[in-house]
Amino acid sequence: MTVSSTGEVIDGIFADAATGDLDRVMSWWAEDGVLEDVTIGQAFTGHAAIREYLQMYFGALPDLRYEPVRLVVSGPTAVVEWHQRTRVVQAFDGVEPAPGTELDLHALDLFHVVDGKVAHEVSWYGDGWLRQRLTGAPGLPPALPVTPPAGAGGLRFR
Repeated sequence: MTVSSTGEVIDGIFADAATGDLDRVMSWWAEDGVLEDVTIGQAFTGHAAIREYLQMYFGALPDLRYEPVRLVVSGPTAVVEWHQRTRVVQAFDGVEPAPGTELDLHALDLFHVVDGKVAHEVSWYGDGWLRQRLTGAPGLPPALPVTPPAGAGGLRFR
């Protein structure tokens, strides 16, 4: 059995997430993996809990394509920055979106890979105003732009 490197795992999980293929995404996870979503303040342990969370996430945000704008891999650790604007089509973490809601998601995911599988992920996305942006609350600050902007190849830095 060939074990994928950390870089191969990250490339694979992001490519499969971009297609919305939940079975393929789950194939990159360790059975007892842990996904911590700092933005909504919840952690999910094991395939069943992670799958249920990702079904909600992918279902609510079907346009996301998870294209990294910065990737750092060191041994078993990977840090991925990504940024995308997306529409919200159904409840997200129990919050029903206002009609026509779009979010500007600037994200940072920290992964720990063991034996070719994601053992742990910590994820931050949005800008601290996620729930308010979902409901269309008035008076929110504009989304913070990504600086410097992505270059021609999609990455921010060479």
